[in-house]
Amino acid sequence: MKPTSLLPLLALAAATYKGDDAWPALQKAIADYPKFHASELEKIKRGDKSARFLIMTAYHGLGNRERSMMSGFAFALANRLAFFVDFPTATCDSSADRKTVACNAVELNDMYRNPPFEWTAVSKCRDRSKVNKMHDVCIGKTRVRGGNVINLQDDTEEEVIRRGGVHKIGPRVFMKSDHTLLKYVVCDNGVRKTRLFPPDFFAAQRQIEA
Repeated sequence: MKPTSLLPLLALAAATYKGDDAWPALQKAIADYPKFHASELEKIKRGDKSARFLIMTAYHGLGNRERSMMSGFAFALANRLAFFVDFPTATCDSSADRKTVACNAVELNDMYRNPPFEWTAVSKCRDRSKVNKMHDVCIGKTRVRGGNVINLQDDTEEEVIRRGGVHKIGPRVFMKSDHTLLKYVVCDNGVRKTRLFPPDFFAAQRQIEA
């Protein structure tokens, strides 16, 4: 049986979270999200330039990837973007003892149950004549490129988010991260005005992780 990841649990939070700090606006947004995601996915497949999306490339270790996926989904909710995950094949890192540890390459679907939306629709385009960069991928048979490219390996680009740029980024976002952005999302002044998340950061984190 595949383990349940943090991200699929988000899609079920509206029905399962009963804590004292439950926040109706966030619960409703999560419950409504699969229908919105399906609508934007169809737009992408039709080549409709009005489609709104975030493609998160999650990398490094499993913990790093889960943190980036969870906060990326919160970012997508805050900006009303369809959320997709680009999950590079995971193998043992250089610190593993290759003599005692068997390292088999794994994909996202090998590790997690799927949520009620197509989060793994991203793939490398088959056209090898062009360089497949982070901001040039395929969703289904449709090539998707162009938009805001945010590589959080670059401190300058992360500073944009730190200074309250979350609500200004979109509607086509390509992001690469190995760490959490949740605090920047929840505490962003523009996001706070929407009252999507609880005003207390830790209450928001508990509900998202529930």
